[in-house]
Amino acid sequence: MVMDLRVGDVLRLHRKHPCGGFDWQVVRVGADIGIVCRTCSHRVLLDRPTLRRRLQSVVERGAPIDPEIERALFGEPPDAE
Repeated sequence: MVMDLRVGDVLRLHRKHPCGGFDWQVVRVGADIGIVCRTCSHRVLLDRPTLRRRLQSVVERGAPIDPEIERALFGEPPDAE
């Protein structure tokens, strides 16, 4: 299953960065995921399987993608009544 990541997402990883921060912001999405430490601005490029293993939770979601693209990827959302 593909990880649903967006540029701007804030991720919490299991292990603490040497600077003391746990939270990372996604700056690049592709075959590899680029993340930046929110405490010290250190940049890291991780492949998807490694990030999936290290990911604890998504703290904050980035800006939504185009609704047409989201509909094509995930199907029609259920009607809110």
